[in-house]
Amino acid sequence: MITVTSAAGGVGRLLVRQLATQNVPVRAVVKNAAQAATTRADGAVEVVVGDLRSEETLRNALTGADVLYHAAPTQIIDERPIIDHLIAIGPANGLQHIVFHSVIHPNLHQLTHHHQKDIAEGILRSSGIPTTVLRPSHYMQNYLEVWEFLQAGVMPYPVSPDSVMGVVDVADVAEAAANILVDPSPHTDRVYDLSTVELTRHEMAEIWSDVLGHRVTAIRIPPSSLTNSLNVLPAVASVVGHAVQSTKLNSIGHLVRGAKAASNPRDMKNWPADARQAYRTMMTHYDGYGLPAGDLTVLPTLLGHTPTSYEQFARRSAAELGGIPLGASR
Repeated sequence: MITVTSAAGGVGRLLVRQLATQNVPVRAVVKNAAQAATTRADGAVEVVVGDLRSEETLRNALTGADVLYHAAPTQIIDERPIIDHLIAIGPANGLQHIVFHSVIHPNLHQLTHHHQKDIAEGILRSSGIPTTVLRPSHYMQNYLEVWEFLQAGVMPYPVSPDSVMGVVDVADVAEAAANILVDPSPHTDRVYDLSTVELTRHEMAEIWSDVLGHRVTAIRIPPSSLTNSLNVLPAVASVVGHAVQSTKLNSIGHLVRGAKAASNPRDMKNWPADARQAYRTMMTHYDGYGLPAGDLTVLPTLLGHTPTSYEQFARRSAAELGGIPLGASR
C-alpha cells in the first residue's frame, strides 16, 4: 500500500491516477468529504479524511502502508510537527520508505517555505527511515491561474517578466514520483532536482501568443498586492490597455472573469496570516531574483523520456481549457 498525502492537490491527483493505472493500491489523505469523493474517482482504494497536523490522521494514514509520498499544503508553514509524527508513527506501523516533496533550492533560507523544507529534509535524513527527496521547480501550471487573462491577451503575475524562472510540468513531477514509489529502494537517500527549462515570463508570453493566435503581453503585478489588493491598481490600466489592443472587445468578458478569479487566488484569503505573508515574501524574492532551475539532467533520467516543454504544456492546456486542438494554433 502506498499512502499519498495532499492527494487532492495538483501533484497528488495526478500521482493517484498514475499509480491507479498501474494497479498499485493507493491510500489517499485529504482534508474533507468533497476531496474524498474526488480522490476515489481518481482511483484511490482507501481514503483518510483529516488534518495532517493531527497524530490520529497520520496514524490512520500510515498503518499498513509500505511507502509514503508526503507533500504538505502550501498554507502549512511549520512542517516540523508533521515530520516528527511521521517518524514516530511510521516505522512501528510498517512504513519502509518516505518520498518527500520538497522544493527547488531549499537553501534559500530567507524564504520561509524553502527554509522549512530544508529543515524537514534534515530531520528525515537523521531519522534512519529510507527517504527520497524530490525538489521540484516552479510549476508551469501556476500560470494557469491567469487563464482568463491569457485569453484576453495579457499575462499578469506578481513576478517581474524579466525574472528567470526554472519551471516544470506537474504531470512530469507526478510521473517521476510514481516511478520512484513503485520501486523505491534504488532511490534511497537520493535527492532529485525536478526542473525542465529556464524562461522569463516574456518568453512564456511569446509561446502563449503562438499557441492562442493573438499577442500576449507579460505584465508585472506588485507582489505586495497579494496581501493588499489596492496595490494592484497601478497595473490595471496596463492590463486593460494591452488586452483591448490584442483581442479588442473579446477581451472584456475574459478580463471580468479574470479579475474575479484574481480577487482570491489559491483561496489565499482563507490562509493563515503567516502563510499569506510567507507567500508574498517568496514572490517578492522571485520578483527581484527569479528562481533558477536545478540540475536539468535529472528529470529525463527519472522519466525515461524528454520532459514536457513549455510549448507542449501550453498547447495541451489550451486544448483542455479552451477547446483548441492539440498541435494547432489560431
